[in-house]
Amino acid sequence: MKLSRKKILLINGSPRKKGTSASFARTIKMLAKNSGDTAEIVHAIDYFDRKKELADFYYLAAKSDVIAMIAPIYSDALPFFDIWLMEKMADEPGCDLRNKVFFAVGQCGFPDITRVEPLIDECRLFALETWMKWFGGLAYGGGAMIDGTHLENLGKEGEKLTKSFEIALENIGENKKIPSACQDLITVKIPKILYRPLAAYLNRKIKKRAKENGNAGIMKKVYLD
Repeated sequence: MKLSRKKILLINGSPRKKGTSASFARTIKMLAKNSGDTAEIVHAIDYFDRKKELADFYYLAAKSDVIAMIAPIYSDALPFFDIWLMEKMADEPGCDLRNKVFFAVGQCGFPDITRVEPLIDECRLFALETWMKWFGGLAYGGGAMIDGTHLENLGKEGEKLTKSFEIALENIGENKKIPSACQDLITVKIPKILYRPLAAYLNRKIKKRAKENGNAGIMKKVYLD
């Protein structure tokens, strides 16, 4: 039984505002609205780049019942600007986070979701340090394949993700932690024989995107020159 309507703050922890993390946040916002809650999406990079004032973020956090970090894994951790924002939240005396619910959704390009575990742990520790209620995290291995596509356009995979988020929100609404069934729904099961071809494909895709953005020497080891 749902206890009350919630105000949910969704932090897009990706620098991309139309990427996979943003797509996840968009779906969670829609699901929250359908269940009678209210949700707002903010982009962590905007505060790091000073396009928006931190005071405005603190205000949104203060009036929220639930806060979520939805982010990709970067070099086995949260992106640096997400860590920066979380440190700002923890250090700001006027940003009282005690007893607010906190959860996380992490995603990476590879099907092995153990890669996302450091991100989930970072969020869990942040919740503990700020006296928030840690309600758990979800890890998805396949973010690069989605590449920002809206979940309603992804067929069965999108349906599974949406259902997982829906169940998670239902439990949060009842003041319960995210159940393991949510993770089971979105765990990508790929035969191990396909890991290497998939990794090669994704690595080529990453190098191509880096080159398009001016980072032609992404694999260069400067310390060996």
